[in-house]
Amino acid sequence: MSDPAKEFAGLKAMHDGAVLLAEGGQPVVMMPAFSFTAGGHVQTMDLLLVPSAHSGYITRLFFARQIAGRGSNWKEHRVVERNWWAPSWNHVPVSLPWTKMLLAHLRAVE
Repeated sequence: MSDPAKEFAGLKAMHDGAVLLAEGGQPVVMMPAFSFTAGGHVQTMDLLLVPSAHSGYITRLFFARQIAGRGSNWKEHRVVERNWWAPSWNHVPVSLPWTKMLLAHLRAVE
């Protein structure tokens, strides 16, 4: 098991607005107004990284909204008292550092 404080520090260095929260006793990281590229276009939206198992996936990245034409099989979920969207994208290992986990999940919408 990785050290959540150390892993969070890496994400905080990457995105100063990152906030460490908990869902079901497990750490999750909310990154408000995170900018990334999807389909050649810059997107800015809130993201929620769940670096543990959730809804049948070994790790998850939730998006504030669906991205048209990117990812597949989007489903809506309720996490940390908010509705989020996630594409079907599995097998991002829990053993990855959280910064690399985030980048691996973002490949789903490249």
